[in-house]
Amino acid sequence: MSELPKVTFAFVNCNRLHYLKSCVESFLQCTEDYDNKEIIVVDNASTEEGTSEYLEDLRQRGFKVFVQEQRDPANEYAKALNLIAENSTGEYVAPIPADVQFVVKGGWLQEYVEFFKKYEDTTGCISFDAQRRIRNSMGRYSNLLGDGDFKFLYHFNRNPIMGAMNCMVTKEMLDTIYPWEVTNEAHEGGQDSETKMLKRVEELVKSKNMTIFYSAPVIPVSIGIFNDKGGNARVRGNLRFGDYWSPPGDETGVCYYKIHDFDTIVKEHLDQPHPVSIEDVSEALEWSLPVDEKGHWIKLKDSPDIVGVEI
Repeated sequence: MSELPKVTFAFVNCNRLHYLKSCVESFLQCTEDYDNKEIIVVDNASTEEGTSEYLEDLRQRGFKVFVQEQRDPANEYAKALNLIAENSTGEYVAPIPADVQFVVKGGWLQEYVEFFKKYEDTTGCISFDAQRRIRNSMGRYSNLLGDGDFKFLYHFNRNPIMGAMNCMVTKEMLDTIYPWEVTNEAHEGGQDSETKMLKRVEELVKSKNMTIFYSAPVIPVSIGIFNDKGGNARVRGNLRFGDYWSPPGDETGVCYYKIHDFDTIVKEHLDQPHPVSIEDVSEALEWSLPVDEKGHWIKLKDSPDIVGVEI
């Protein structure tokens, strides 16, 4: 498929090697049918055992690997996004925090590209991740879009471009909104790069009188890597919070969730008028999904029993 446009996927890691490996390797498995792609990995000064060896393996496999030499918690993710913007060569670019697993094998990446080619003037970004049923139920959506059976929707109550990425944008758009602010007071909470980027996008849309929307696939192609409590491992400063383990049902260390065949899952959700929820697409491999007695996905709140582990 070298005649198709080049697409850059870029993954950002910090001291979560299990997640990074799952993210990168599941992506490669799920996009074997799309040859014209570029892989970038940015590591934010990880000290976790095995990380340097895995990064070297990725280099040997021909991927672009960048390692930031020092931790800078308030700014390192923004710096990683800037590195991606500066070094990506694809016509479309997808910067992704490396804490997701891809779960649909084949087909979908070409659908993303074809959708962007047709709807580029009105599409700000296209997302990847499955969302909770309750969140999807509160969305305001367009009619189904796309020429094939794999459909997309415009999501009218989301920002047209995600401030921290985890989505696909055109290289032209990425270059337009670049750079992310790297003199932030904190990683989150208002004085952060994501919030500042959202404001920049808002100003851009107004100044250029743009009509662009956030797009989501009806069938999500990735799922955030969670644990059975509904949280995941999060790095804050020099601590990692939350239960953190490699995939218990996959000796290769890749899959936390079952990977679905493209044609099969498309047929299962044909003509569905809203995004398929995480509850309906996730199948855990030898661990328990974080769902309540009604089958709703549990979102873990901050809890005093979540103790940080020094890294």
